[in-house]
Amino acid sequence: FAYNAGTDTIDISIAGSGGGGGGGDGSDFNTGISSAIFAVATGIGSTVLTMPSTAGAKYIVYSIHAANVSTGNTEVNVIGRFDYNGGEETYFGYNIPIPTGTAVEMLKQPHILNPSDKILIRSTDYDRNGADDIVEVTINFEEKEDGSDYFGIGIGTVGVAVTTPVAIHTATTSPSILQSINLVNRTDSGAYPISVSITNGVVTTYLVQDLVVPKYAAVELLDEQKRMATNAELKVEADMAAMIDIQVSGKKA
Repeated sequence: FAYNAGTDTIDISIAGSGGGGGGGDGSDFNTGISSAIFAVATGIGSTVLTMPSTAGAKYIVYSIHAANVSTGNTEVNVIGRFDYNGGEETYFGYNIPIPTGTAVEMLKQPHILNPSDKILIRSTDYDRNGADDIVEVTINFEEKEDGSDYFGIGIGTVGVAVTTPVAIHTATTSPSILQSINLVNRTDSGAYPISVSITNGVVTTYLVQDLVVPKYAAVELLDEQKRMATNAELKVEADMAAMIDIQVSGKKA
């Protein structure tokens, strides 16, 4: 679990502790990092990276690393969002705490973005009010010129606007290998449950059922890749609508 923020304790990844970023060995999609950008977050939020508009390309984002660089020895927070070109805005981290002198890895597994998709970052202070110059971000990614086998999907308040099962991804024409399923509580109000399942039309198997995602938490479900058979569907079912954002990434088998 990433950033499992409870009432009294916070479990996060500390810079230098290993892990994160898709397993740490760079082999998740048999590729290597080829590009990196660096940015200082702002209190109102800004687009720190817009993917090139190259037709047919896909972009493997291996790491979004956020460091607490505030003065005054104080905890800060970071908010991250994917804005899909022609799709939804979906948070991959919402007010994730960064204690003094530490950093967090916002992606526990790689995620796939499409041409012209954007990454937005915002920083907030201890009281979760917007503040400038307290978080620095490093993003590492790779372009796949022929990205037809890769998929990255994200849904937010529009996609999870109901409390009945919603299909996120269907393994059409061939099986799919799931690399990441990231669940984010996008609220300031409390913990909310969500279920994630794979169905082949006859049998439904739950990856999690009624998993409670704490306030200010992001949960990566997959420590290891998962296979979906051809025509199988990945579905989510929220207990309350518009509270949990979801991002899914993977590759055709």
